Amino acid sequence: MAVTKFNKLNSVMWCSSIAIAIGALAHPSVALAQDASSAPSNSDLVPNAPSTADIIVTAEKRSERLMEVPVPVTALDAGTLVNTNQLRLQDFYSSVPGFSVTPRIGSQNVLAIRGITTGPGTNPTVGVTVDDVPYGSSTLLGGGLAVPDLDPGDLARVEVLRGPQGTLYGASSMGGLLKFVTVDPSTTSVSGSVQAGIDGVENGAQLGYNFRGSINLPVSSSVAVRVSGFTRQDPGYIDNPVLNINGLNEQHVSGGRISAIWRPSPTTSLKVAALYQRSVGDGSSDSQPYLGDLQQNYVRGAGHFVRTLQAYSATLSTKVGSVDLVSVTGYNVNAYRDSFDLTDALGDYTLNGLGTFPGFGVRGTTVPENIKNKKFSQEVRASGNITSSIDWTVGGFFTHESPTFKQDLLAVNETTGKTVGVWYTSSFPTTFTEYAAFADLTYHFTDRFDIQVGGRESHIRQSASQTYVGVYDPVFLGEPSPVIYPRTVSNSNAFTYLITPRFRINPDVMVYARISSGYRAGGSNAAPGVPKQYNPDRTQNYEVGVKAAVFDRALTIDASAYRIDWTDIQLNLTDPATYEGYIENGGAARSQGLELSVTAKPVSSLSVTAFVAYNDAKLTESLPAATSNVRGTAGDRLPYTSKISGNFAVDKQFDISTRVRGSVGGAISIVGSRKGLFASVSAPPERQDLPSYAKLDLHAGIDVGTWNLSVYANNVFDKRGILSGGIGETPPTSFLYIQPRTVGVNVTKRF
Repeated sequence: MAVTKFNKLNSVMWCSSIAIAIGALAHPSVALAQDASSAPSNSDLVPNAPSTADIIVTAEKRSERLMEVPVPVTALDAGTLVNTNQLRLQDFYSSVPGFSVTPRIGSQNVLAIRGITTGPGTNPTVGVTVDDVPYGSSTLLGGGLAVPDLDPGDLARVEVLRGPQGTLYGASSMGGLLKFVTVDPSTTSVSGSVQAGIDGVENGAQLGYNFRGSINLPVSSSVAVRVSGFTRQDPGYIDNPVLNINGLNEQHVSGGRISAIWRPSPTTSLKVAALYQRSVGDGSSDSQPYLGDLQQNYVRGAGHFVRTLQAYSATLSTKVGSVDLVSVTGYNVNAYRDSFDLTDALGDYTLNGLGTFPGFGVRGTTVPENIKNKKFSQEVRASGNITSSIDWTVGGFFTHESPTFKQDLLAVNETTGKTVGVWYTSSFPTTFTEYAAFADLTYHFTDRFDIQVGGRESHIRQSASQTYVGVYDPVFLGEPSPVIYPRTVSNSNAFTYLITPRFRINPDVMVYARISSGYRAGGSNAAPGVPKQYNPDRTQNYEVGVKAAVFDRALTIDASAYRIDWTDIQLNLTDPATYEGYIENGGAARSQGLELSVTAKPVSSLSVTAFVAYNDAKLTESLPAATSNVRGTAGDRLPYTSKISGNFAVDKQFDISTRVRGSVGGAISIVGSRKGLFASVSAPPERQDLPSYAKLDLHAGIDVGTWNLSVYANNVFDKRGILSGGIGETPPTSFLYIQPRTVGVNVTKRF
């Protein structure tokens, strides 16, 4: 086991980090965001926290103070995420009230906000955008659960909008929205940064490292270009003692972004951007506790993955008379290749066969899959004022996806990973097209009281088909190969709306109520003997909230109470005769809760942030008795969401000398107990208990002129907080934990 020199370095760095940060509890800086066009802290990779009351976000597709937006929003400063090595969603999700991230087999992550999820196997319930361009697929077969882990190096911030956002953001935002906001080029001056760092992880087989660089180049007074790039190695810490492989979940990630902005006049701008990122991993990060701590035993090569993401956008803003016009054009490609092990479920059939099929003589059974989704989107919107009391926005939206999904089921030698036979080769071609029109009107009764109303009508057209080729067809499907399921087409409409009255008690205290709705797309099932179409499911949200900055903005408060009714829930089912998966509507649920976030700055050099969230998400109607592979009765909790979660953080800055400034900080994150997948009808009515856990992160830094040295220790006490796994999963003996104790150091030079 690789725990010698790397763990010694790990221990030294850990002790040093704690010594520097002693006496302070810290946080990767919740809600430390700035306007994307002027975000020096993020572009320089050095935190520079404004007052929470002054944070600018784009939750309503325009720049507004966070404290004035009648939507519950959390903003995470990307520069701080980089400096504390919080690079993946699963690293920092516990910093956001009501947000959960559940990693799955291969490249999938189940995102949920306020408990709106029934687990994997259905279309996503949380939308994802990059600079207001919808990213990734709206469907399961298009790879909609392959959520990008964008490296934060060239982001301004990450925004999480809680509650249905269907009116402004359309399909898949029925639970909420995840927004990646990048840094804009600036025509002001040449600037940039370079960064290098190393890190070690408990039980790591190698050191991790990272290199990042960015430069902003004004070409003229109206044109600027920004270029950035990075490469990093994330150390592996999962071992396979049977194959004698240590650190098999090592990962290499590289990428870059180029953007340009042109402002030919004070009222017109054009921004274009291209982003590329590639991740390669040698194995999966789940472990099987019966083998030992951080151990697994899968077929050689299973768990290997390659993920690439490309995001291209062009945003044109101009003014025609008194009307503001915005055009957002986007094209992105989300592709991944995975291989996972199904030996536990199908190994006996692979070895011994079934019926007249004699088998392949080996137990190893793997599933390599290759998914690539190409998505084009176009949004045009206009906004203005009818009078000084009426603001309006109207717009149109179009998107088209053309995913390719190929999957094989192989018989392989368990030791070498060499393919011995092929159960099947399959493909699942689909299409997805959405048209939508939306409008939003705000009437200001006074300068303190207004009401916002909005609506969106969407039409969705989808198609799907399936093809299987191989010995699997006569054995399991009872038909000669090839089996071709003909193309099916589905059409559906969805209307969403919002009503939001808002009252400003004073410029820094605002109360609001919000009625909003959301939906996710329905679709087609290509397999025979199952419903050919399933409908969109919908959420209806009722919410009241208050946002306040008091004591001369030294204390900010963001509190909300909500109730979300969820109807026509989409369920992932399996045909017991053919083992084909399909989606069907059934049942209803309700999510209700309270969220309270506070930030205190008693002095300019000290920041204390905290949140506590209560969420009760459960079925209100039992799942239909006809469902073939899941059971759920009224009162059962929805998967993966804790009733209680919280976070407490402190960040302190201090002067060491006239040229040297230091900082210490850290955070305690608490995630409550959760339930796993709904129980199967073919097994005892048990669900996996996912216990609560707490995680302590510490960080410290020193600024000397344009140089910055930062050190961090994440998961200081090396807890094994469970993210997913267990009953209902394949194999049920496997669990995925939060990353073990990780310590590191980054050095940054700004210019």
